[in-house]
Amino acid sequence: MYSAIIRQVRHKLLFSNTLRTCLTSKMESSSKIYSSSDSNKSSEGGEVMGAQLIAESLQKQASYAASAIGYMTGKPAVCLTVSGPGFIHALGGMANAQVNKWPMIVLGGSSDQPQESMGAFQEFPQVEAARLFSKYAARISSLERVPFFVEKAVRSSIYSPSGVSYLDIPGELVTSSINSSQIEQPPKHQAPPKPAASRESLGEFFNLLKQSKKPLVIVGKGCSYGFAEEELKKFIEQYNLPFLATPMGKGTLDDRHPLSVGAARSTALKDADCIILLGARLNWMLHFGKPPRFDPDVKIIQIDTDTNELHNNVQSALAIQADLNTVLKQLNENETKWKYDAATQWWNLLRKKLAANKQRSDTLINSKDSSMLNYYSAFDTIQSIIPKDAIIVSEGANTMDIGRTMLLNSKARHRLDAGTFGTMGVGPGFAIAAAIYCQDHEPEKRIICVEGDSAFGFSGLEFETAVRYNLPIIFIIINNGGIYAGVDAESFQEMAKKDAALNLPPTSLMQANYERIAEAFGCQGYLARTQEEVKKSVQSALAEKTRPSIINVFIDPSSGRVQQNFRKRIFYQFINHYIINNKDEQQTSLLHERNQQIEGPIRNEDFQVTSFIIDPQNYLYHYWLAIITFAVAYNLLLIPARYAFNELNKNLRIFWISLDYTFDIIYLIDIFIQSRTGYFSHGLFVRNHYVLSRNYFTSRQFYLRDLLSIIPTDFLYLIPKYRFISIIRCNRFLRINRLFEFQELTESRTRFPNAFRIFCLICLTLTLIHWNSCAYLLICQYLGFGTDRWVLPAAAKNESVAMLYTYCFYWSTLLLSTIGDVPLPVKRVEYAFVLFDFMIGQQVREKMDEIKRYMKFRSVNRKLEQKVIKWLDYLYTNRQVLNEEMVLNSDLSVELRKDLAIKVHLESLQQVTLFRDCESNLLIELVTKLKPIFFGPGDYVCRKGDIGKEMYIIKRGQLGVVSDDGKTTFVVLKEGSVFGEISILNIPGSKNGNRRTANVKSLGYSDLYTLTKEDLWLVLDNYPESLSKIIEKGKSILRKDNLLDESLMDSKRHVEHEQLLSIQNRIKKLIDTEKILNNRITTFFDGYVESIRQFKQQLSKMEYQFGARKQSISLLTNVPMSAPAVPFFLNQWKSNTAINLLKFRSVQSMELDD
Repeated sequence: MYSAIIRQVRHKLLFSNTLRTCLTSKMESSSKIYSSSDSNKSSEGGEVMGAQLIAESLQKQASYAASAIGYMTGKPAVCLTVSGPGFIHALGGMANAQVNKWPMIVLGGSSDQPQESMGAFQEFPQVEAARLFSKYAARISSLERVPFFVEKAVRSSIYSPSGVSYLDIPGELVTSSINSSQIEQPPKHQAPPKPAASRESLGEFFNLLKQSKKPLVIVGKGCSYGFAEEELKKFIEQYNLPFLATPMGKGTLDDRHPLSVGAARSTALKDADCIILLGARLNWMLHFGKPPRFDPDVKIIQIDTDTNELHNNVQSALAIQADLNTVLKQLNENETKWKYDAATQWWNLLRKKLAANKQRSDTLINSKDSSMLNYYSAFDTIQSIIPKDAIIVSEGANTMDIGRTMLLNSKARHRLDAGTFGTMGVGPGFAIAAAIYCQDHEPEKRIICVEGDSAFGFSGLEFETAVRYNLPIIFIIINNGGIYAGVDAESFQEMAKKDAALNLPPTSLMQANYERIAEAFGCQGYLARTQEEVKKSVQSALAEKTRPSIINVFIDPSSGRVQQNFRKRIFYQFINHYIINNKDEQQTSLLHERNQQIEGPIRNEDFQVTSFIIDPQNYLYHYWLAIITFAVAYNLLLIPARYAFNELNKNLRIFWISLDYTFDIIYLIDIFIQSRTGYFSHGLFVRNHYVLSRNYFTSRQFYLRDLLSIIPTDFLYLIPKYRFISIIRCNRFLRINRLFEFQELTESRTRFPNAFRIFCLICLTLTLIHWNSCAYLLICQYLGFGTDRWVLPAAAKNESVAMLYTYCFYWSTLLLSTIGDVPLPVKRVEYAFVLFDFMIGQQVREKMDEIKRYMKFRSVNRKLEQKVIKWLDYLYTNRQVLNEEMVLNSDLSVELRKDLAIKVHLESLQQVTLFRDCESNLLIELVTKLKPIFFGPGDYVCRKGDIGKEMYIIKRGQLGVVSDDGKTTFVVLKEGSVFGEISILNIPGSKNGNRRTANVKSLGYSDLYTLTKEDLWLVLDNYPESLSKIIEKGKSILRKDNLLDESLMDSKRHVEHEQLLSIQNRIKKLIDTEKILNNRITTFFDGYVESIRQFKQQLSKMEYQFGARKQSISLLTNVPMSAPAVPFFLNQWKSNTAINLLKFRSVQSMELDD
């Protein structure tokens, strides 16, 4: 478009050349011009208008980058946009720069003026729209006036307060030309004025400062933009004043400065009695200067270049409109010898708060509440690695907020974030601008772009621009799977299986592998889940000097910032202020009463709500579940027993009534506990007791289960017919869900989950048999003892309760186990009962019977059939009940599975001689590669002479090292033993090669874990030092057994080398192939672009020739010609006309040319 049409035609200047001349005369020759790829279709050599052209992928990123350059340099960069949608995309960057008061110039193409209101291509009222987000917006009216428009745009952009200038360029001006002598040259503007403070203002400043007992200086980004860092340092140190910086004011004075109180920000703001604002504005970022964040009586001293910011939201005690650098220099040169005492109570309070917050921060960094990283531990690791003078770009919700306190800056203008406007998506554009700036001024400086996963989604593919310009930006994505808080990957998938619109929280995101974006562009991507992995990833990224990289840091989805509760303070401080200034006791009392109604009781200086809230992850909740489980179990077991065995009620009535009402009280307490138990809503933990109570008491669980379970059905005891019939209390069974909840929570916490599952299975089986026993006795009582062979004999009436229960329990056990050694039923009720019991027992053995039928159909011999049946029995009792793989493949997060595998298997792996003294990361990776395998009695695990492809670890059972005929057992290998590890190392010089040296057979049912050769070498490939140690240990073992031929080691060394590098060679070949393909594609694309460029040049040349010869052509059309010449000339004329129309169209639709 116009940005690329830079050429001179004889003594005339085209529009673009005129614009270039004007811009380069008004701005520095090293200025940056940012455009999207649409605005840069025909650029030559990357140089446009005498400045460096940076072609961004997206127009909005181009505008963000240009504004960042303006902030970092104090001089406007230029953003080029196309018309219509392209201009609209750039509006976000314009608005962000205007709100932040950063200089920027936007040049936007637009449709031709003669076609206005005709529905022209991409027609849009751009000037009118730009005026909302700029200081100056105008449409260039003619070529003669271009210098005046440019001069005013530059001047408006840099004069205080700085901001955005927009120049609109109609399409018809793009290809226009003018004689150079016709261009009007306006006078050059002077440098922006830098007003100073009056002597009276300086005197008032020191009067207020000396009267203050708790002064505080707030350094804003206005101070950083004003390049006032040197004078600021002198001012702070000369007067010994505590200071804190707003987010983008960080680094103006080093965050580590001994006078910095940024880590005690809340205390400093709310308790200071005099606050000096240096380029800081009382907007939302400083809570508007209002209580409860600020003291109601605080005195504000404002020093700002913008008069609109003075007395904004709060009446200032002193407001000075002047240049910050100039005023600070005046204050430093003042003859006042006053200095704030470092031993005051104010300094002591701030230091105490700094120490407390440091301790709390360290606690969060070292928190063990989750096996995953949190924001604090991740940022602490990053901060310890990155250079002290790195430029930090940050955006995202918690990522930006927590990063402001954890990631420190030491230099001015070295922090860029969403700023006052809170614009998401600025990160990549800002980072690219900072990297381009550093390429010219500080090539060794590193750019660290820290993004939340949600923020990265706005413009993450701008990574391609960083790749194209070889910018070594390190993109660190703090990935919690959501906005503010997320859900883990497994939970996300489970919720997505249902109705995603109803089940997925709107703030949830997929915890995606963003590091693969870097790999897609041929760069390095890293995935980090631990502090050690973060450390290694950042170190590797810092070592790369020419290419960008992405580090994807997975953190706990529930991780967040520590919230501060200020909502109580609003009424509290207002009441205190009212009491001081108004002695009306009645009004004060009413205010207190209103405060209690709205906010609840105020407790201590933090104004927390006095309430009893239970965290379901706390052990207190687990203990309570154990108590309620005991109460539920009592009702489940004793209510049926007392109903069936009525003799129990007759002898122990008072005892049972006491127990019944005791457990009823526990049921009532449980309702209160549930109404105060916190829960997660949209990834955030709800703690408000009003919300918790409302949520519980309006739930179906309360009405259909908990409330029904405590209905006092015992009142029916008053009716003689139902006196002490315990079954009327059966509604207590409805609370059985608490028993299941206790089971699930205990399984997730116990160190012996397999044993606990066995215990639960036994309890479930005994409970079913118990219920069945009670039901059998009730049927016998209903039908009559001794009435047929199926019921109890008549003599059983005289037996004791214990004897009756023992017989019923024995009978139920036989029936439920489907053995069938019980009397046949006679009556329909008996048939129904037996049929029900058989159905329950039959489901347990259904799968085994199916396999039996298959073996019978295939005529499998009896011996093998018995072996299979025994094997299935073993699997049923061990694999389905005791199988660890079921736990590892359950709905646990990846990190929890990894931790569980480490807990179960790491100790066994450490017993292997080869792996002793190896680094822990190697062992952890090997643990995750272990796979379970099962062997039955007599099965051979390996035979002598077999090629070794895996090593084995015995987890359960016994194996024997046997002779070739299998009759003699030499050694018995027991649980924890390891074998087969030497054969998978391929040690050069081994006399056995990689062959097995013994026969190993399972002596019974055995559970083993295997580690394959491929998995071992895949892991060892990343640990060359450990590989060398393991090989040497293997050689030592072979030497000890005289199985190593030293003479063969050198001849086979090349084989070892090839095996070690086989994977690398394959990967290298793939990379080389990829490079070849990329080169071919690049060559093809370059050829395509060059052909398009040549085609456009030919079109422009033909158009020019047509315009130059237009008059002669019209004359020729009237000259008589021979018949053959006429058609040729008409065709030529039609062709030129078509080309002219095509060119006219191309000017309008330049955004769509490619």
